[in-house]
Amino acid sequence: MKMGTTYSSILIVLLFALNQKIYAGVRTEKVFTVAKNQLPFTLRNFNPAQVYILFSGNLLCLKQNLLRGDSITNYSAFLDSAKRCGTIEYRLIFQKAGNIDSVWQMNDVFNITDKAYPLNNNKLRIISFDKTGQQTDIFVFDYGKKYLMNNRTVPLLNELMRLYTVYTYSDRTVYVSGSVWILSIGINDYGEQRFVTCESDATAYNIFFKDQFSAFTGILNDAQTHSYLLIDKHATKDSILHTLKEIAAKATANDYFIFNFNGISNLFTEDSVNYNTYFFPYDVIGQRYDEKPKNRNTNDKSSPIKNLISLKTLQEYIQLIPCNKQLFISEAGPSDKFKTEFVKTMMQNSPELASLLNVNRVIIVPNKYGKDDLAGLGKAPITHYITSLDAGYNIYELFGSEFEADKIAYLLKSAEYKTPAINDGDYFSVFFERKFLQQYREVFGDMKSKRRGIDLGETQLKDIAGFTGNRYALVIGTDRYKAKDWETLDNPIYDATEVAGALKSYYDYSVTLLKDPPMDTVYNAISEYYKTLRENDQLIIYIAGHGDFDAGLLDDGFIVCTDSKSPEIDPLRNSYIQHTKLKKMINKIPAKQILVLLDICHGGVFDDAVLGRQRDNPTSAITNRNVLELLKDKSELTTRKVLSSVGKESAFDGKAGKHSPFAAYLLKILNARGGTEGIVTLSDIYALLQKASLNETETLKISPHMAGFGQNDPLSEFILIPISSSSK
Repeated sequence: MKMGTTYSSILIVLLFALNQKIYAGVRTEKVFTVAKNQLPFTLRNFNPAQVYILFSGNLLCLKQNLLRGDSITNYSAFLDSAKRCGTIEYRLIFQKAGNIDSVWQMNDVFNITDKAYPLNNNKLRIISFDKTGQQTDIFVFDYGKKYLMNNRTVPLLNELMRLYTVYTYSDRTVYVSGSVWILSIGINDYGEQRFVTCESDATAYNIFFKDQFSAFTGILNDAQTHSYLLIDKHATKDSILHTLKEIAAKATANDYFIFNFNGISNLFTEDSVNYNTYFFPYDVIGQRYDEKPKNRNTNDKSSPIKNLISLKTLQEYIQLIPCNKQLFISEAGPSDKFKTEFVKTMMQNSPELASLLNVNRVIIVPNKYGKDDLAGLGKAPITHYITSLDAGYNIYELFGSEFEADKIAYLLKSAEYKTPAINDGDYFSVFFERKFLQQYREVFGDMKSKRRGIDLGETQLKDIAGFTGNRYALVIGTDRYKAKDWETLDNPIYDATEVAGALKSYYDYSVTLLKDPPMDTVYNAISEYYKTLRENDQLIIYIAGHGDFDAGLLDDGFIVCTDSKSPEIDPLRNSYIQHTKLKKMINKIPAKQILVLLDICHGGVFDDAVLGRQRDNPTSAITNRNVLELLKDKSELTTRKVLSSVGKESAFDGKAGKHSPFAAYLLKILNARGGTEGIVTLSDIYALLQKASLNETETLKISPHMAGFGQNDPLSEFILIPISSSSK
């Protein structure tokens, strides 16, 4: 991506190198230098050392007498000429003592879209802005890594900035140095019960993980460090959950997420029967072992449970956070049951799905009771062991190779043996999701062999009406198009056929497969679902083929049908399926649970907020939670979800007969049939596609976007239940 145009809060414009083929045809891109004496007044005010004009268009349109080589001899005349045959943006180079100090990217009306600041080790700190001038994104681009990994010489900074394309959308995903997001919570004051170290422990963790990250990355600025410290009265339930949502909205899969809670966690129930584990925020006080908790606000007459944070709720919010590397630390455990429940809730326990999703979670918790202070050191035991790590090692190596991770875990345990917290010298454990299966057995005992799929008998699912209806799927693939503007594709029908087969064979969907259907056929099929489906039914709509987007008058996305006319003949797209119309039709279908899967160009435009960074409401991936409990929770919610292979950019068809990248990964997880857990969620599918988007060979092909639309309820989830082996 050239440094430049941003949309809302994420950079999504995909620009290609010189003479690359794009969907609008072939265009040539060029960089011209503006002489000092030619600078317009609006640019002179910035007093830049150098100004480049980044031209994208047909060079043949330009009046060549306005140029001397790549230098502009008449800026005003050049601008008039260029506007007729391309788009113009400006890059301003600022220098101090001969070195580049900063680089500003501006659009054709001189609004700043990006700023770049050189860092050490061939890195750029990039700050992006939207059309209103509001900062929308900040990241560190490791261009040295990009060139070295592609066996190319790393250019000097002044050479890099002279190139039209400094970074692409794929670079934004692959070569951005990961940030760290730290949420530290510490509560000393629980009314009559007070602690000594919870606040100071949270503060110590905040400082320690920031310093360790700087040492780990070699970047001595805070551009990639995002820390949140919630102490006592600031650590309310609302503030904790709000912070988790904020991190989820801003973090990326490349980043690290660190969560530590220092306070009370305990079992609690309102009916004296069903006890669940809760974290106690500042809102609730009085949790001694001989008394029930109370609301801190005495005017609040509701049950205190309303102000607690259940492990279930915590998991659902954390699951939204896309970071592949996550560390959880809590010394709040009241017993060994806390360890059990915490690990069960936070970790993916299906080996098949865990291997596909590749999330690397690490959990550090006490084996029995958590302690407040260690031998008068002013820290809780785990806090002391972690923050006293030998300076020759780094805590972030917990996410490295198995050897590196085990080494750090060993060093932490060695510190415990030197300064034992309790007599038996086995105060805490470190759990790695990558080794979860073995550790699952250690914590929970041997698992019974499970067959694929859940038995859909009346006994187990009699109270879960939302999953007892019929299952329908409309699967559409379009290879061939009558309009010459739309080239023949290799894989949509092949992809659709395979997806239809998986849904029918493994999940018992009644599938309608349409190959190269005209527009009216698609609309008629959806109309029939409106007439026949009932509330407890499920519907999946899968569409593969060409997509279109009109950023002008129509401001909408479109699905191209085999009989769609050329945009020149049909500028209002009356022969196309319009996203807005399709959404309204789908939303009216009576089925409570509907999922739309789009493997088309610009598919993310189906979401009205596709250009924003805010993700959809939290969804829950499958951990070791009771499956029936999850199904019961989600069956009560209306689901209207869309998952697209890309956002606003172009999708890729893939090699002939090899599936599109989106379809290939979708089929992988559908064919796994939920692994030992026996169900597949939309969150699982999305997580797998996110992982694929980080693969360098796939980055230009997959940039998944998930959102809700219409009547979608917060925390809804689309769940596929495979046919059990016994019923096949």
